[in-house]
Order: sequence, then structure tokens, then C-alpha cells
Amino acid sequence: MNKYVIYLRGINVGGKNKIKMVDLRSFLSAAGFDQVKTYIQSGNIILQSVLPITEIGPRIENLLVREFELDSDLIRVLVIEPQVYQAIMDEAPKTFGKVFAEVDYRYDVMFLMGLTPDEVMKEIEAREGIDKVWQGTHAIYYRRPGPNHPDYTKSALSRIVKKPVYQMITIRNWKTSMKMHEMLNSL
Repeated sequence: MNKYVIYLRGINVGGKNKIKMVDLRSFLSAAGFDQVKTYIQSGNIILQSVLPITEIGPRIENLLVREFELDSDLIRVLVIEPQVYQAIMDEAPKTFGKVFAEVDYRYDVMFLMGLTPDEVMKEIEAREGIDKVWQGTHAIYYRRPGPNHPDYTKSALSRIVKKPVYQMITIRNWKTSMKMHEMLNSL
């Protein structure tokens, strides 16, 4: 039995494709997945499975669309092995996620779905002096001003939603990424 981090893209966003996590856990357990755990309401899952990694994502996508009557164009499932997730955590820049008393930043990890970091980096915009972007082997790390920062509204991150590449990434904040790492290691 192998354990995995599963990120669902396109659920519980803007009032669309709503799924209660208690229902999702029950559903995935009934579908044959073990030790199913979720974190907050945005489709963050840790589970165990005997299935090969290549079968897990498509199986969950198909089951979700059928069981919960979701818009299948919005739903994507990313399955990450523990070794890859560990590499993503290890490759984060040294000060990534650090809280500075004098400056408010938000830190996001872009998890890639069938794209290389090079392909995604070509599409990402970052405002000089406002945003900072780092490329990893498996993910992209993005720092932007937080709500208490004077440049809060000046980040270029939101521009990515208008690009086709946006359909091939799922973004999690650093706190969620770290919590999923903790949950994965405790399973």
C-alpha cells in the first residue's frame, strides 16, 4: 500500500463544484482508498492505495464527476508520491514562508499537472520589486505582497488565470503545503 498527496483542482471555488470533505472522505474510502484524510475545504487529500500512481488520478476524476455531478471541465486531480512531495518541500527557497515583522508576504506553491517547470515559467508574470518567483524541479514558488503590505494590489499573480497554462496547475499556499507534508509523514 502506497501513500499519496492528492490535490483536487476546481472544487469548492467560487461556489461551484461543492463537495463537503466528510462526504469526499466517505466516498473515497468506499471506492477502495485507505486512510483517507482531508485538510480544509479545498480538495487537499492524503490517502493510501494499492493502485499504480498512473491510475489513481483518472479514477478519482471519473468517480467525482459521476458521484457528485460536477462540471468535468473544471475538475483535475493531481497525485504526488511522497518522494516527489519531499523534494518539493526541500527545494523551497531558504526564506520561503518566512514571516518578516516589517513586511507582509504571501507564499504560494504552484503544483504542475503534466507541464514542466520551464513551460510554466515562460507564462508566469512577476512584477519587478513586488513579486518573486523561483523555479523548482517539480513546482514553482511564488512570493507576493500580503494584505498588510503597501503593494498588496500590485502583484501579477492573478494574471495567470487568463492563460491556458492555468488549467494545468493547482496553487496551494505554503501553510497548506506544509500541513499536507506533515499529514503525509504521519500516515
